[in-house]
Amino acid sequence: MSLNSILNIGASGLMTAQSQLRVVSDNISNVNTPGYIRKVGTQQASVIGSQGAGVTAGQVMLAADKYLQQAAVRANSSASQAEVFHDLFDQIQSQFGDLTDKNGLFNLGDKALSAAGTAAETPASSAARQEVLSALESFFDESQRISGEIQSARANADSRVATTIKAINDLIKNISDLNPTISQANVNGSDASGAQTKQTGYIDELSKLIDVEVSTNSNGGVTVRTTSGMVLAGDQRAALSYQPTNPVTAATNFNPIIVTGPNGEKRDFSEHIKTGELRGLLDVRDKESSAVSAQLAEYMSVYADQLNAAHNAASAVPAPNALTGKAMNQTLAEALNGFANAAGTGSGTTNLTVLNDKNQIASKVALTFSRDASGNSQVSINGGTAVLTSDSTLLSQINTALNGSGTLSFADGKLSFTATNSTYGVAIGDDPTSPAVKNGKGFSHFFGLNDLVRSEVPFDYATGLTASSAHGFDSGSVKFNVMNGSGSRVQTVDIAFPAGGTMADLVNTLNDTSSGLGRYGTFSLSTSGELSFRGFGNPANSLGIAEDSTTRLGTGASFSQMFGLGGLAAERTDSLTLDPTIANNLDRLSMATLNLSAATGTPALVAGDGSGAQRLAAIATKSVTFKAAGANAGGSSTLTRYAADLAGQVGATAATAKSRMDGANALAAEASSRRSAAEGVNLDEELINLTTYQQAYSASSRLIQAAKEMYDVLFNMF
Repeated sequence: MSLNSILNIGASGLMTAQSQLRVVSDNISNVNTPGYIRKVGTQQASVIGSQGAGVTAGQVMLAADKYLQQAAVRANSSASQAEVFHDLFDQIQSQFGDLTDKNGLFNLGDKALSAAGTAAETPASSAARQEVLSALESFFDESQRISGEIQSARANADSRVATTIKAINDLIKNISDLNPTISQANVNGSDASGAQTKQTGYIDELSKLIDVEVSTNSNGGVTVRTTSGMVLAGDQRAALSYQPTNPVTAATNFNPIIVTGPNGEKRDFSEHIKTGELRGLLDVRDKESSAVSAQLAEYMSVYADQLNAAHNAASAVPAPNALTGKAMNQTLAEALNGFANAAGTGSGTTNLTVLNDKNQIASKVALTFSRDASGNSQVSINGGTAVLTSDSTLLSQINTALNGSGTLSFADGKLSFTATNSTYGVAIGDDPTSPAVKNGKGFSHFFGLNDLVRSEVPFDYATGLTASSAHGFDSGSVKFNVMNGSGSRVQTVDIAFPAGGTMADLVNTLNDTSSGLGRYGTFSLSTSGELSFRGFGNPANSLGIAEDSTTRLGTGASFSQMFGLGGLAAERTDSLTLDPTIANNLDRLSMATLNLSAATGTPALVAGDGSGAQRLAAIATKSVTFKAAGANAGGSSTLTRYAADLAGQVGATAATAKSRMDGANALAAEASSRRSAAEGVNLDEELINLTTYQQAYSASSRLIQAAKEMYDVLFNMF
């Protein structure tokens, strides 16, 4: 071997050792840098003509473990999802307060009914009446506050969705932009580790927002996909867009998250998200908070309806000069159709009474409802000839029977009963043995003539309409948004209702498989007149209302309001208030019961009667029917038990979210620890490498020095 070859071998060793020392020093200096991946220098023997020619430095690599990296990415994604879900849902759960807090929602509801029970002992006490009304006002105010806070949490989640989408776009761009740099470095044989480390950091950040999978390309770059296989970043990249919604209500239809692929194709991105912060935000916004809101609305609506049932069965003392009901959104004939006895098989009676200034019955008209042989409803007045409810002269015949003492009228969909003499009062009493009932409600309760709780929109969707009833929506249309089980919008369907048709015609139009919604689910009309939609699939499709330009009978409620569709049922909490006339006049609180059998000259209403207040207090333990809402499947329950179930479900969801967050964070920490152990800098190992390469550098230097000395000897020989 020539001396020149020895010099070259020594020089190659010197340069290779220097390159390795540079790698080691870089590792040591970044020992505390978050996200830094240890570099590994490579080297290989140089062979020329089958003879060793020293050593050459190879490509600087990262000590990355793709399996540990993917495990950490998945763990971080799940942890971020669990953490954001817990944080937002905990805000919702905290609004309900501790069950031991006397100012918590459910305790306020119990307090109001307890106040009614106390007032029954001293019904003439203004202070006792004020306590009942104040407690009820606090209860409804608190329910509306909580309902508003739930929607605020949803609005917060929606705003964070928009922020997260922007962050995802930035990270996708950064990952894609580094691919050419890495590829070029690999082609040139230069060090690409810095760009690769930065790219890995971007991928780690992206994995916290959405679930991703990473594959390395042949040129050294990466392709990032969702776990469903959608390409996000690589040689080309996708772009996400989202427009947040403001304001947010229970019936809000949120805009879809649109992803535009490399070829310009557009899709709904939400169905491709399995885990990550974005999934957690969507779950809270679209599922869990909506479920709590719906269940709260069902509880408050049934509570209000039971208050009204008790209040309509009672009367104030003295009786008010007039009673005006709620907007029925029906004709009088439609509203009266279906009244019978409680069993629905025989006649039921209600009594319109006018009382003088001594609370004695001055006039009484008995309305007895039954059905003819064909099943059509009919009513007899004071036992006289039956009059079909469709008879346009019904009101005049009833008023004739009142003999000038009072007037029954129906205008703007509201039934009113007024005493002619301004010092007289009116009251309605159902027959104690065979009352007139429709959908489980007495006459006054059904029409809302003496309601304690009022609402600007319907909060009870048992309309009483039948398949043969006119649907009444003869103008306008409804635009439905169809969402699949994951909450992604799959279709928007605009439906114009058939003019002049029946409810059966309307249901058929809605269920049409080509122009209607029959491809996504089925509408049905119950025996109580409730219209409901049951979506196909598991989890099932659901409906939102994008637009509704209909009104029933031209002036009444819209189609979606009438039947509580598209999330409107969850908005009922916000519309419930005490009747202002009663709230501002303590004497109008009905705490007595009308005595229909009172002898002539004997008061039918007594100021010391607290039976009506007892009826109010008793609704706490009365078994009633709840509709399915949120996590509750519905069925028979008491208000007290349902409230406890709601509190328990909210608390259990929050506790489960906390448990999942703790578990996910522990798993993420373990995955990160194992990854760091494999990819991070170990100072002991680096110091050993430093010593090794220093010795190699020194040995190469001595080899060069030896070759130089041999050259000097040769030169001195001449």
